[in-house]
Amino acid sequence: MTMLSWLSVAAGGMIGSVLRYFISARLNRERGFPAGTFAVNMAGAFLAGIFSGLAAGSPAHAFVVYGILGALTTFSTWHAEILVMWQEGRRTASVLYALSTLVLGIVFYMIPFIYVAS
Repeated sequence: MTMLSWLSVAAGGMIGSVLRYFISARLNRERGFPAGTFAVNMAGAFLAGIFSGLAAGSPAHAFVVYGILGALTTFSTWHAEILVMWQEGRRTASVLYALSTLVLGIVFYMIPFIYVAS
């Protein structure tokens, strides 16, 4: 990994983390469905599929996919939200949220990647 790639990831991470905070603050509701986290994870998967198909291995790819989208999407928050929903007794919603994020995340990544990389 070159110095340019390292700097690209760092700069992108700064942008992605601020975007995630803004989107989650706007869309997540107390004791409701974590729409902000779901939205950033699905958008991140979709955009990562596009950029991975277009520019894999380039500094632009590092900036967008590993930097911006890596900080925008959030695996740890997703886990915490699933656990909180489960502990609050919303077990069906917890399982549906977990499964839908996994399945749709893979689909949202694969479709643009296959289309763009072709």
